[in-house]
Amino acid sequence: MSEAIKTSDIADYLGKSRGGLTTEFKKHTGMNLSDFIKLKKIQEAEELLYSTDKSLASISDYLGFSSQSHFCRVFKEIKNITPNEYRAKKYF
Repeated sequence: MSEAIKTSDIADYLGKSRGGLTTEFKKHTGMNLSDFIKLKKIQEAEELLYSTDKSLASISDYLGFSSQSHFCRVFKEIKNITPNEYRAKKYF
């Protein structure tokens, strides 16, 4: 989780074409591979936000997002709440 994950790298590793891999993944799971990767990273972020006091920048960097603002956008897109709002909820 701590690195940028590209669908093309996964395809290369599995010896498949990128298009073939993404088509097969969607057929079996019903979701895009890139969306799945984002979801898994955000699930890890939830755990870090809840159990640590790491900064958003540190979490963003650890999870391989290109910037803190990109991390915050993706988090809100998936969870419908900002990372700071999520972290604040743990105290209630």
